[in-house]
Amino acid sequence: MIRLDRISALLVQLQSRPVVKASEMANRFGVSQRTIYRDMRTLSEAGVTICGNSGIGYSLVEGYRLPSLMFTREEAMAFLTAEKMMEQLTDAQNSNYFCQGMDKIRAALRTADKDYLYKMDDSIAVYKSKNTQDSLPNVMQTLLSSINDHFIIEIDYINADERKSHRALEAVGISYSHPHWYLSAWCHLRKEYRMFRLDRIHHIKTTIDKHTRVHPPLQSLLGADDPHCLREVILHTSKEVARYNADRCYYMGLTGEKELANGKIEQTYMAYSLELLARWVLSHADTTTVVSPGEVKEIIKEIIQKSEL
Repeated sequence: MIRLDRISALLVQLQSRPVVKASEMANRFGVSQRTIYRDMRTLSEAGVTICGNSGIGYSLVEGYRLPSLMFTREEAMAFLTAEKMMEQLTDAQNSNYFCQGMDKIRAALRTADKDYLYKMDDSIAVYKSKNTQDSLPNVMQTLLSSINDHFIIEIDYINADERKSHRALEAVGISYSHPHWYLSAWCHLRKEYRMFRLDRIHHIKTTIDKHTRVHPPLQSLLGADDPHCLREVILHTSKEVARYNADRCYYMGLTGEKELANGKIEQTYMAYSLELLARWVLSHADTTTVVSPGEVKEIIKEIIQKSEL
Protein backbone atom coordinates (compact mmCIF):
# COMPACT_ATOMS: atom_id res chain seq x y z
CA MET A 1 0.00 0.00 0.00
CA ILE A 2 1.43 3.38 -1.01
CA ARG A 3 1.62 6.12 1.63
CA LEU A 4 -1.20 8.24 0.19
CA ASP A 5 -3.59 5.29 0.27
CA ARG A 6 -2.56 4.45 3.83
CA ILE A 7 -3.09 8.02 5.04
CA SER A 8 -6.52 8.08 3.36
CA ALA A 9 -7.37 4.80 5.08
CA LEU A 10 -6.27 6.23 8.44
CA LEU A 11 -8.56 9.19 7.84
CA VAL A 12 -11.47 6.80 7.31
CA GLN A 13 -10.59 5.00 10.55
CA LEU A 14 -10.58 8.29 12.48
CA GLN A 15 -14.03 9.11 11.10
CA SER A 16 -15.54 5.71 11.86
CA ARG A 17 -14.05 4.83 15.28
CA PRO A 18 -13.91 6.61 18.65
CA VAL A 19 -10.25 5.68 19.16
CA VAL A 20 -7.58 4.54 16.71
CA LYS A 21 -4.58 2.73 18.22
CA ALA A 22 -1.21 3.01 16.49
CA SER A 23 -0.37 -0.65 17.20
CA GLU A 24 -3.61 -1.87 15.58
CA MET A 25 -3.11 0.34 12.52
CA ALA A 26 0.52 -0.81 12.19
CA ASN A 27 -0.63 -4.45 12.13
CA ARG A 28 -3.47 -3.63 9.74
CA PHE A 29 -1.25 -1.93 7.16
CA GLY A 30 1.93 -3.96 7.72
CA VAL A 31 4.11 -1.04 8.79
CA SER A 32 5.87 0.07 11.98
CA GLN A 33 4.20 2.15 14.69
CA ARG A 34 6.73 4.88 13.97
CA THR A 35 5.34 5.04 10.42
CA ILE A 36 1.80 5.46 11.81
CA TYR A 37 3.06 8.27 14.08
CA ARG A 38 4.46 10.07 11.01
CA ASP A 39 1.21 9.56 9.07
CA MET A 40 -0.83 11.00 11.94
CA ARG A 41 1.50 14.01 12.09
CA THR A 42 0.99 14.49 8.35
CA LEU A 43 -2.80 14.53 8.83
CA SER A 44 -2.46 17.08 11.65
CA GLU A 45 -0.27 19.31 9.48
CA ALA A 46 -2.93 19.08 6.76
CA GLY A 47 -5.51 20.60 9.12
CA VAL A 48 -7.21 17.50 10.54
CA THR A 49 -7.73 18.18 14.25
CA ILE A 50 -6.45 15.04 15.99
CA CYS A 51 -5.84 14.49 19.67
CA GLY A 52 -3.63 11.67 20.91
CA ASN A 53 -3.07 10.20 24.35
CA SER A 54 -0.15 7.91 25.15
CA GLY A 55 -1.32 4.35 25.69
CA ILE A 56 -4.86 5.14 24.52
CA GLY A 57 -4.77 6.17 20.88
CA TYR A 58 -5.81 8.87 18.43
CA SER A 59 -9.23 10.43 17.91
CA LEU A 60 -10.82 13.42 16.22
CA VAL A 61 -11.40 16.40 18.50
CA GLU A 62 -15.02 16.48 19.74
CA GLY A 63 -17.20 18.54 17.39
CA TYR A 64 -14.78 18.33 14.46
CA ARG A 65 -16.40 16.98 11.32
CA LEU A 66 -14.89 15.90 8.04
CA PRO A 67 -16.78 15.93 4.74
CA SER A 68 -18.30 12.58 3.70
CA LEU A 69 -16.03 10.29 1.73
CA MET A 70 -17.18 8.72 -1.51
CA PHE A 71 -17.52 4.94 -1.70
CA THR A 72 -15.54 3.14 -4.36
CA ARG A 73 -17.32 0.82 -6.80
CA GLU A 74 -15.67 -2.19 -5.15
CA GLU A 75 -16.87 -1.11 -1.70
CA ALA A 76 -20.39 -0.61 -3.03
CA MET A 77 -20.36 -4.12 -4.53
CA ALA A 78 -19.30 -5.54 -1.17
CA PHE A 79 -22.26 -3.73 0.44
CA LEU A 80 -24.59 -5.14 -2.21
CA THR A 81 -23.35 -8.66 -1.46
CA ALA A 82 -23.88 -8.08 2.26
CA GLU A 83 -27.41 -6.84 1.58
CA LYS A 84 -28.27 -10.12 -0.15
CA MET A 85 -27.01 -12.04 2.87
CA MET A 86 -28.85 -9.81 5.34
CA GLU A 87 -32.11 -10.34 3.46
CA GLN A 88 -31.87 -14.12 3.78
CA LEU A 89 -29.98 -14.77 7.00
CA THR A 90 -31.30 -12.24 9.54
CA ASP A 91 -34.72 -11.33 10.87
CA ALA A 92 -37.05 -9.06 8.88
CA GLN A 93 -36.57 -6.07 11.16
CA ASN A 94 -32.78 -6.17 11.04
CA SER A 95 -32.85 -6.75 7.28
CA ASN A 96 -35.13 -3.75 6.82
CA TYR A 97 -32.74 -1.49 8.75
CA PHE A 98 -29.86 -2.68 6.59
CA CYS A 99 -31.84 -2.00 3.40
CA GLN A 100 -32.52 1.53 4.63
CA GLY A 101 -28.79 1.98 5.17
CA MET A 102 -28.10 0.63 1.69
CA ASP A 103 -30.42 3.24 0.22
CA LYS A 104 -28.27 5.92 1.86
CA ILE A 105 -25.12 4.30 0.47
CA ARG A 106 -26.63 4.27 -3.02
CA ALA A 107 -27.56 7.93 -2.62
CA ALA A 108 -23.90 8.78 -1.96
CA LEU A 109 -22.66 7.06 -5.13
CA ARG A 110 -21.79 8.70 -8.38
CA THR A 111 -24.43 8.25 -11.10
CA ALA A 112 -22.24 5.83 -13.06
CA ASP A 113 -21.72 3.66 -9.97
CA LYS A 114 -25.44 3.73 -9.16
CA ASP A 115 -26.14 2.38 -12.64
CA TYR A 116 -23.42 -0.24 -12.24
CA LEU A 117 -24.89 -1.42 -8.93
CA TYR A 118 -28.40 -1.53 -10.40
CA LYS A 119 -27.25 -3.72 -13.30
CA MET A 120 -25.38 -6.08 -10.95
CA ASP A 121 -28.30 -6.54 -8.54
CA ASP A 122 -29.66 -9.63 -10.30
CA SER A 123 -26.20 -11.18 -10.63
CA ILE A 124 -25.81 -11.88 -6.89
CA ALA A 125 -28.06 -14.31 -5.03
CA VAL A 126 -28.05 -15.89 -1.57
CA TYR A 127 -30.23 -18.96 -1.02
CA LYS A 128 -31.24 -20.50 2.26
CA SER A 129 -30.46 -24.16 2.77
CA LYS A 130 -33.42 -26.43 3.45
CA ASN A 131 -32.31 -26.61 7.08
CA THR A 132 -32.25 -22.85 7.61
CA GLN A 133 -35.21 -21.48 9.54
CA ASP A 134 -37.83 -19.96 7.22
CA SER A 135 -38.11 -16.82 9.31
CA LEU A 136 -36.54 -15.47 12.48
CA PRO A 137 -38.49 -13.64 15.17
CA ASN A 138 -37.65 -9.93 15.24
CA VAL A 139 -35.29 -10.13 18.20
CA MET A 140 -31.85 -9.08 16.93
CA GLN A 141 -32.21 -5.34 17.47
CA THR A 142 -33.63 -5.89 20.96
CA LEU A 143 -30.79 -8.26 21.83
CA LEU A 144 -28.08 -5.95 20.53
CA SER A 145 -29.56 -2.98 22.41
CA SER A 146 -29.69 -4.98 25.64
CA ILE A 147 -26.04 -6.01 25.17
CA ASN A 148 -24.95 -2.42 24.65
CA ASP A 149 -27.09 -0.98 27.47
CA HIS A 150 -26.51 -3.91 29.88
CA PHE A 151 -30.20 -4.50 30.55
CA ILE A 152 -31.53 -7.91 31.58
CA ILE A 153 -33.97 -9.45 29.09
CA GLU A 154 -36.75 -11.97 29.61
CA ILE A 155 -37.62 -14.56 26.97
CA ASP A 156 -40.04 -17.42 26.44
CA TYR A 157 -37.98 -20.28 25.02
CA ILE A 158 -38.79 -23.68 23.52
CA ASN A 159 -35.89 -26.17 23.51
CA ALA A 160 -35.20 -29.15 21.26
CA ASP A 161 -37.57 -31.35 23.30
CA GLU A 162 -40.40 -28.82 22.87
CA ARG A 163 -40.23 -27.90 26.55
CA LYS A 164 -41.20 -24.31 27.29
CA SER A 165 -39.43 -22.14 29.84
CA HIS A 166 -39.27 -18.51 30.90
CA ARG A 167 -35.73 -17.17 31.25
CA ALA A 168 -34.14 -14.00 32.61
CA LEU A 169 -30.89 -13.48 30.70
CA GLU A 170 -27.90 -11.19 30.57
CA ALA A 171 -27.06 -11.20 26.86
CA VAL A 172 -23.37 -11.27 25.95
CA GLY A 173 -23.50 -11.61 22.15
CA ILE A 174 -25.06 -13.26 19.13
CA SER A 175 -23.29 -15.57 16.68
CA TYR A 176 -24.08 -17.39 13.44
CA SER A 177 -23.14 -21.02 12.87
CA HIS A 178 -24.79 -22.40 9.75
CA PRO A 179 -27.70 -22.76 9.61
CA HIS A 180 -28.73 -20.98 12.83
CA TRP A 181 -28.24 -17.82 14.89
CA TYR A 182 -27.42 -18.23 18.59
CA LEU A 183 -27.56 -16.03 21.67
CA SER A 184 -24.86 -16.44 24.33
CA ALA A 185 -26.08 -15.24 27.72
CA TRP A 186 -25.87 -15.66 31.48
CA CYS A 187 -29.02 -17.53 32.49
CA HIS A 188 -30.47 -16.58 35.88
CA LEU A 189 -32.47 -19.82 35.98
CA ARG A 190 -29.48 -22.17 35.45
CA LYS A 191 -26.88 -19.87 37.05
CA GLU A 192 -24.46 -20.40 34.16
CA TYR A 193 -23.73 -19.31 30.61
CA ARG A 194 -25.97 -20.89 27.98
CA MET A 195 -26.61 -20.63 24.24
CA PHE A 196 -30.11 -20.18 22.83
CA ARG A 197 -31.24 -20.54 19.23
CA LEU A 198 -32.88 -17.31 18.11
CA ASP A 199 -35.61 -19.08 16.14
CA ARG A 200 -36.75 -20.76 19.37
CA ILE A 201 -37.35 -17.46 21.16
CA HIS A 202 -41.09 -16.82 21.08
CA HIS A 203 -41.28 -13.65 23.16
CA ILE A 204 -38.70 -11.13 24.33
CA LYS A 205 -38.89 -8.20 26.73
CA THR A 206 -36.23 -5.76 27.95
CA THR A 207 -36.43 -5.08 31.68
CA ILE A 208 -35.23 -2.04 33.62
CA ASP A 209 -32.79 -4.19 35.63
CA LYS A 210 -29.08 -3.92 34.86
CA HIS A 211 -26.63 -6.80 34.41
CA THR A 212 -25.44 -8.24 37.71
CA ARG A 213 -21.91 -9.10 36.56
CA VAL A 214 -19.12 -8.25 34.12
CA HIS A 215 -19.16 -10.83 31.33
CA PRO A 216 -16.24 -12.41 29.46
CA PRO A 217 -15.80 -11.87 25.68
CA LEU A 218 -18.29 -13.62 23.38
CA GLN A 219 -15.55 -15.75 21.80
CA SER A 220 -14.81 -17.43 25.14
CA LEU A 221 -18.45 -18.51 25.50
CA LEU A 222 -19.04 -20.11 22.12
CA GLY A 223 -20.11 -23.67 22.75
CA ALA A 224 -21.18 -23.06 26.36
CA ASP A 225 -24.59 -24.71 26.50
CA ASP A 226 -26.75 -27.57 27.65
CA PRO A 227 -26.84 -30.97 25.84
CA HIS A 228 -29.39 -29.61 23.38
CA CYS A 229 -27.03 -27.12 21.79
CA LEU A 230 -23.44 -26.92 20.59
CA ARG A 231 -20.92 -29.51 21.83
CA GLU A 232 -17.28 -29.86 20.84
CA VAL A 233 -16.44 -33.09 19.04
CA ILE A 234 -12.95 -34.09 17.85
CA LEU A 235 -12.49 -36.66 15.09
CA HIS A 236 -9.52 -38.20 13.30
CA THR A 237 -10.13 -39.01 9.65
CA SER A 238 -8.27 -39.58 6.39
CA LYS A 239 -7.26 -36.82 3.99
CA GLU A 240 -9.47 -38.36 1.32
CA VAL A 241 -12.61 -38.31 3.47
CA ALA A 242 -11.88 -34.76 4.69
CA ARG A 243 -11.44 -33.53 1.12
CA TYR A 244 -14.33 -35.49 -0.43
CA ASN A 245 -16.81 -34.44 2.28
CA ALA A 246 -15.60 -30.86 2.69
CA ASP A 247 -19.02 -29.24 2.19
CA ARG A 248 -20.79 -31.85 4.31
CA CYS A 249 -18.22 -31.39 7.10
CA TYR A 250 -19.04 -27.69 7.39
CA TYR A 251 -22.75 -28.50 7.42
CA MET A 252 -22.09 -30.85 10.37
CA GLY A 253 -20.40 -28.03 12.28
CA LEU A 254 -16.70 -28.21 11.35
CA THR A 255 -14.80 -25.29 12.90
CA GLY A 256 -11.19 -26.30 12.28
CA GLU A 257 -8.82 -29.02 11.14
CA LYS A 258 -5.11 -29.77 11.16
CA GLU A 259 -2.87 -32.48 9.73
CA LEU A 260 -1.27 -34.85 12.23
CA ALA A 261 2.18 -36.40 12.05
CA ASN A 262 0.71 -39.76 10.98
CA GLY A 263 -1.00 -38.16 7.96
CA LYS A 264 -4.47 -38.20 9.50
CA ILE A 265 -6.63 -35.07 9.71
CA GLU A 266 -7.85 -33.93 13.12
CA GLN A 267 -11.22 -32.17 12.83
CA THR A 268 -12.96 -30.10 15.48
CA TYR A 269 -16.74 -29.77 15.32
CA MET A 270 -19.25 -27.71 17.26
CA ALA A 271 -22.20 -30.10 16.94
CA TYR A 272 -25.81 -29.35 17.71
CA SER A 273 -26.78 -33.03 17.77
CA LEU A 274 -24.30 -35.65 18.99
CA GLU A 275 -26.50 -38.41 17.62
CA LEU A 276 -26.64 -36.87 14.16
CA LEU A 277 -22.85 -36.54 14.11
CA ALA A 278 -22.45 -40.09 15.47
CA ARG A 279 -24.55 -41.52 12.65
CA TRP A 280 -22.48 -39.58 10.14
CA VAL A 281 -19.23 -40.89 11.67
CA LEU A 282 -20.64 -44.41 11.54
CA SER A 283 -21.05 -44.09 7.76
CA HIS A 284 -17.25 -43.55 7.61
CA ALA A 285 -16.35 -46.09 10.30
CA ASP A 286 -13.49 -47.54 8.25
CA THR A 287 -11.67 -44.20 7.98
CA THR A 288 -12.89 -42.04 10.89
CA THR A 289 -12.49 -42.39 14.67
CA VAL A 290 -13.90 -40.37 17.57
CA VAL A 291 -11.36 -38.79 19.91
CA SER A 292 -13.84 -37.01 22.18
CA PRO A 293 -16.30 -36.85 23.79
CA GLY A 294 -16.91 -40.42 24.90
CA GLU A 295 -20.66 -39.86 24.55
CA VAL A 296 -20.35 -40.03 20.77
CA LYS A 297 -18.63 -43.43 21.02
CA GLU A 298 -21.42 -44.68 23.29
CA ILE A 299 -24.08 -43.49 20.86
CA ILE A 300 -22.31 -45.34 18.01
CA LYS A 301 -22.18 -48.54 20.13
CA GLU A 302 -25.91 -48.28 20.87
CA ILE A 303 -26.72 -47.81 17.17
CA ILE A 304 -24.63 -50.89 16.25
CA GLN A 305 -26.22 -52.98 19.02
CA LYS A 306 -29.72 -52.07 17.89
CA SER A 307 -28.86 -52.93 14.28
CA GLU A 308 -27.79 -56.44 15.37
CA LEU A 309 -31.13 -57.23 17.02
